[in-house]
Amino acid sequence: MTTTEIPTTEATKPKPSNYVSNAEWISKMKLTFGNATLPTIFPVMEAVGYSAEKIAGLQHQLTELEGLQQVQTKEYAEKLAETEKFNNKRAEIDANFTKHRALAKILFKGNVNAIIALRIDEEKQRAYPGWAQQVSNFYAQLESSPSLLTKIAGIGITSTVLATQKQALADLQTLKENQQKETAEAQSATDMRDQAFDALYPLYSEYIQYAKILLADNQALEAIGVKVKAK
Repeated sequence: MTTTEIPTTEATKPKPSNYVSNAEWISKMKLTFGNATLPTIFPVMEAVGYSAEKIAGLQHQLTELEGLQQVQTKEYAEKLAETEKFNNKRAEIDANFTKHRALAKILFKGNVNAIIALRIDEEKQRAYPGWAQQVSNFYAQLESSPSLLTKIAGIGITSTVLATQKQALADLQTLKENQQKETAEAQSATDMRDQAFDALYPLYSEYIQYAKILLADNQALEAIGVKVKAK
């Protein structure tokens, strides 16, 4: 997308040290195009092609951009909400898994078959795909082996505990799918907002550039968001 890091009082190329958000740019554009029809500004700018019809067109584009900005904000908030749900659920499962795994290491010390089946000799995975497979395997192996299940029930990891963890993993997968869906929707909304911004920003910038020449040192510039140095 067209970068939006430019000095807050100038419509020139952006500077990284003076970042202006999309929401702030929309606010600036609303001020500029909202006051473009003022009698102290409109006749002067009309001379370079800014007719009432053209101004109305710019205002319409801005209205559409503002709507897309609101949609993007909503979708991004929903993405964050789903991500938080996912992270919280994963942390809950992982806390239980870490405890159960540590107990199993003690219980099955020297039992090569159990150690390999439960993968408790491996380093704990961090990335979600590997972690999910590791956790799922641990509980599935215990659940499918009567001998392992009987033995581990003696330290409090009962079939009920296993079923609870198994359901939690299924719930986590659903949350992961929801998170990915919201991420895709947020990205789509961002892309649409960015496209609309990229179409309007150069027109806004051009308007400001003309105005600064035609209304040089005129206090009317303040009405469209351009600061005028005091004499």
